[in-house]
Amino acid sequence: MGRKQNVRGCWDIKKECPFRGTDPAEAKCSAFAGRISCWEFDWLGFYHAMPDGPERDEWKCVMLDWCSKCEIRDLHGREVDCFLERLSAR
Repeated sequence: MGRKQNVRGCWDIKKECPFRGTDPAEAKCSAFAGRISCWEFDWLGFYHAMPDGPERDEWKCVMLDWCSKCEIRDLHGREVDCFLERLSAR
């Protein structure tokens, strides 16, 4: 499943994306590594696949905090809010 050529990814939209201009194969961001925009990525599946522990807890806090304040939410609020609501219920 490839991206449509005219569709910009979150890394293109978000000017402060730390992965912008880097090699996706080496990215720690699973969405960027798969060339899937953050609002399209299965973050809940990613989160649930993580083993219990401090890293999982940290990811949840980061996603709830950063994603709720991110400029991508302004453009794709419905998708981001749906994911955040489901994550916060966990």
